[in-house]
Amino acid sequence: MSGRLALLTRGALTSPTLSAFLIIVIAALSYLGVAAPALIADGRTATIQRAVESLPPLAQWPSATTPGLPAFGNSSDGEQGVWGTALDALERKRQEQPEPLRSQLSTPRLMMMIDPAATIDNDPDRTEPVPNNKVGLVSTPGLLERAEVVAGRLPRLTDPADGVEIVLTEGVAAQLGWPVGTERSSGTLTLTLTGLVDPPADDAGDWTFVPGAVDPLVEVLPSGDRVLVVAAFMHVDEAAGMIDQLPDFKTTAWMPFDSSAVDESTAEQTAAQLRLFAADPVRIPMYAPGFNDRGLQFSSSLPATIDEGVVRGEAMTAVVTVAAVGPVAVALVVLALVSRLIAVRRVATSRVLRARGASTARLIALLGGEGAVLGVLGASIGAGIAALAHGWSGWWVLLVPGALAAVPALALPWGALTEAERRGRHDLGEKSRAGSMSGMLQILILVVTGLFAVLVVAREGAGGVDPLLLALPVLLGAAGSILTLRLLPVLLLFAERRGRRRTSLSALLGPARARRGAVARTAPVLAVVIGVAVTVFSVAFAATVSAGIARSAAMVVGADVRVVAAHITDEAAQRVAALDGVAASAALRSDAAVSASVGTQTVRTRVYTIDRDDFTAVQRDSVTAIPLPEALTSTSDGAVPVVASERLLDRLGIDDPDDAQIEISGHPVRVVATTSSLVPFGTAEQWVIVDSANAAALGQRGSGAPQLYLAVTPGSDPDAVGAAAVESLGGDATYETPAGVAAVRAEDPGFDAVRSALLAASGIVAVLLVVAVIAMLLLSAPSRARMLAMLRTLGYRHRAGRLVTWEVAPALLLALPFGVGAGIGLAWLVIPQLDLRGFVGGTAQPAVQLGGVWVVAIVVGFGVVVSVAVAAAAVLASRLGAADAIRADDELGL
Repeated sequence: MSGRLALLTRGALTSPTLSAFLIIVIAALSYLGVAAPALIADGRTATIQRAVESLPPLAQWPSATTPGLPAFGNSSDGEQGVWGTALDALERKRQEQPEPLRSQLSTPRLMMMIDPAATIDNDPDRTEPVPNNKVGLVSTPGLLERAEVVAGRLPRLTDPADGVEIVLTEGVAAQLGWPVGTERSSGTLTLTLTGLVDPPADDAGDWTFVPGAVDPLVEVLPSGDRVLVVAAFMHVDEAAGMIDQLPDFKTTAWMPFDSSAVDESTAEQTAAQLRLFAADPVRIPMYAPGFNDRGLQFSSSLPATIDEGVVRGEAMTAVVTVAAVGPVAVALVVLALVSRLIAVRRVATSRVLRARGASTARLIALLGGEGAVLGVLGASIGAGIAALAHGWSGWWVLLVPGALAAVPALALPWGALTEAERRGRHDLGEKSRAGSMSGMLQILILVVTGLFAVLVVAREGAGGVDPLLLALPVLLGAAGSILTLRLLPVLLLFAERRGRRRTSLSALLGPARARRGAVARTAPVLAVVIGVAVTVFSVAFAATVSAGIARSAAMVVGADVRVVAAHITDEAAQRVAALDGVAASAALRSDAAVSASVGTQTVRTRVYTIDRDDFTAVQRDSVTAIPLPEALTSTSDGAVPVVASERLLDRLGIDDPDDAQIEISGHPVRVVATTSSLVPFGTAEQWVIVDSANAAALGQRGSGAPQLYLAVTPGSDPDAVGAAAVESLGGDATYETPAGVAAVRAEDPGFDAVRSALLAASGIVAVLLVVAVIAMLLLSAPSRARMLAMLRTLGYRHRAGRLVTWEVAPALLLALPFGVGAGIGLAWLVIPQLDLRGFVGGTAQPAVQLGGVWVVAIVVGFGVVVSVAVAAAAVLASRLGAADAIRADDELGL
C-alpha cells in the first residue's frame, strides 16, 4: 500500500507547477463552498435580528393589560412589595414555555396604574397657570429601585386618605411646573411630590411600558386644547391601600425579550412559540376574582416581524444559491480542462505502461489515484481553513469540496488514456459518430432549457428556490454556449473566405486554425456565457430591489417630505407652508378607528380625513400618488364618497363596490376609487379616505393635524425643507423623506449579503475565465508552435499573438451577447419566483428591472477580462520553442 501511495505521490509531483495550481484552485473553491453556508446563515441571522431590533420594546416585548388589581399579600417583601403572588404566577408561566422562548424571555415585570385624572394646584401664591394635565398614579415593583434619584427622595407608604407621596421624572416635572415638596389635588387625593427620578442609563425599555413616565403624552380635546398626560410613581405597596378606586385600576405585565438570542435556526420556532404564548391567557390571582377576571392576554409584534426577517433571509438564500450554481458549473469544467493539461503529460507514460502489459483498469487506478491525491489535498486544505474560520455547518457542506476533488480523479485518467489511444489527426475528415451524439445532446439541452423556462413561467411566482430554478443558470449557460459554438464556425468560414482575397497570411491562417478544435473552446465560452449571465442577473436583482425600495419608500412617505408631530395647529401648518422651498402642503386632518359594515358583516377600519385638493397638489407628478378623484368632494345621493383600500373590500367580501351598500359608523358611503392598502397615513390595511368637507357626515371632527405632507420646489433639498419644518414646529416634530426611508431599508444586512455574494460570484467566474483561456491555449500551444517553426523555416516570420487572438477572441466576443441574453432570461425567470417584499418593504412584488447602462458596463468589463486573458495566453504561448513543440507533439502522437 505504501508503495502505491509513493507511486501516486511521485506522479502527482511530476508536473509541480500544474499540480500546485490545481491544488490551489481546488482549495480556494472548496473554501468558498464550505464557508458560504456559514456566511449565509450569519446573513440570515443578521437580517432577522435587525428586523427584531427595529421594533421598540413596547411593541417587541410580550405585554398584557387587564382591569383591576392583582391579589396582594399581608406583608411586603423587598422589591416585589406585596405583589409577590402575582409575580410568581407570571414567572411560573415563563418557566412553562418551551425552549428557546423560555431563555429568550426575562423576569416578568408588573405595573398597577390608576386611570389619569386632572390635577389642580391650589397654591394661592402661584403666578403662572398650570398646564392642563392628567396624572396616572403608578405602583410598579422594582422600577423605582433601579431609577436614579436626581432630587428629593423616593415616596413612602402612606394612608391615601392623608395624601399620597409621588415622584416624577425630571423632564415631566419641568413641563408640569411642579416643584419638589409641593402639593396638588387630584379628585379626593392630595399628591405630594417628594422627589425627581430618571431612568437608569442601562434601562433596556421597561420605562416605555409606563405611558407618560419619561415624556408626557398629548391629548387633544375637541376644543383644540392640549392636555399633558403623565405618570407619577407611588410607593410600590400604595395601590394595595386604594381598593376603593378598584374600577379605575389597570394591571399591566410584560416580559423583556432578548433579541440577540434569535438566530436563523431558532427564528421560526420562536415566532410559533410566541403565537402559542399569546393564545393562552396567563391567570394570576386577582383581588376581586369576579371583576373582569379574563387573565392577562399577552401580545407582541415579534412574530410578524420575525416572519418578515425570515422571508428576507429565505429570499437572500435563494438568490445566492441560484447565483452560485453557475460558478460551480464553470469551476467543474475549468478544473477538468486544467486536469487535461496534466493528462497530456502522462500520455507517453501511459503508452509505455500499456506496452509492458498494464491493463486499462490498472492505468485508470494509477492515473485516477494521482488525480485523487491532488483533489483531496486541495479540498482538505480549503475545507479545513473554512471550517476553522467560519465554523462547521454540517457534513453536507462537503458536497462541493467532494465534487471538486472528484474532477481530477476522473478527468486525468480519461484525458490521458483518450489521448494515448488516439492516432493521427482528429480535427479533419468526415463527421464522427461521437460528433453525431454530441449534436443530439446539444439539441436535448436546448429542448430541456425551453421546457424548464415554460414550466417556470407557467407556475405562480413569488415562491422560493427549488431544483427547477437551480437548474436554470446551468441550462441557460449551456444553451448560450451551444448557440455560440454553432454560430462560430459559420462566421469563421466567412472570415476565411474573405482572407483568401487578401495578401496577409494571418487573415487566412487565423480563421482556418480557429475552426479547428472547437471542443477545446467549450470551457472558456461557457465561462463567458455564465459569467456574463450571473453578472447581468446580479445587476438586475440589485436594480429590482433598489427600485422596489424607492417605490415603497415613496408610498410610505407620501410626498417629498412628511412631518409628524403629536399635534399641529392650523396656524403652525400655515407657517410651515410659507417656508422657503415648500411648493405645496397638505395635512392629515384626523385618523380614527370606526366600524365598516355590509349587511350583517362588520369589521374594524380607519377613517383618514384629508383635503383632497391640497393632497392632489402635493402628489402631482408622483408615480405613487393615491387616486383621489374629484368625486371625493361631492355629496350627491346622501352617501358620502370615499376612497377604500383593497384589503377592506376583501374583508367585507365586496367584488363590485358600486353595487354594495357599505356603511361607515352607520352612515352610508359610496366608493369612488380603490387602491393598494399601503398609504402614508398609517400602518392599517383596512381604511377609507374622506374629504374634510364630508368628514362631519361620518362623525369625524378635526382640530389640528398629526401629519403634514410637503412638496418641495424644483432644486430644493427635501432634507433641508424637512429640517426647517421641524424647527418651525418645535416640540416632538420629526420628518421623513423617501430617500431617507429608502436608505435605511437598503442597509438591511440580508441585502448587503446578497450584493456581496453576487459580486463575488461574478468575480469568481471572471478569474475562472482567465484560467480557462490560458489552459485552452496551452493545450493547443504545441501544434501552434510547431506550425510557427515551420513557417520560420520557410522564411515567414509570424508572431503567436495573432494566432492566439484568432483562436480565442472571436469565440469569446461572440459569447458576450449570448451571455447577456442568458442573464436577461435568468432575471425574467428567476426574480419573479422569489418573494422580495421583505427586501423592499412593500406589500407588492417589485417589477423586474434590468439595470440599464450597467448591462453595457458588464459587457465592456468582460471584454477587458477576455483581452487580458488572451494577452496573457499569447505571452505564455510565445515562450514555447520549436524543439519543445516537436517534443510535445511527439508525446501526443501528432
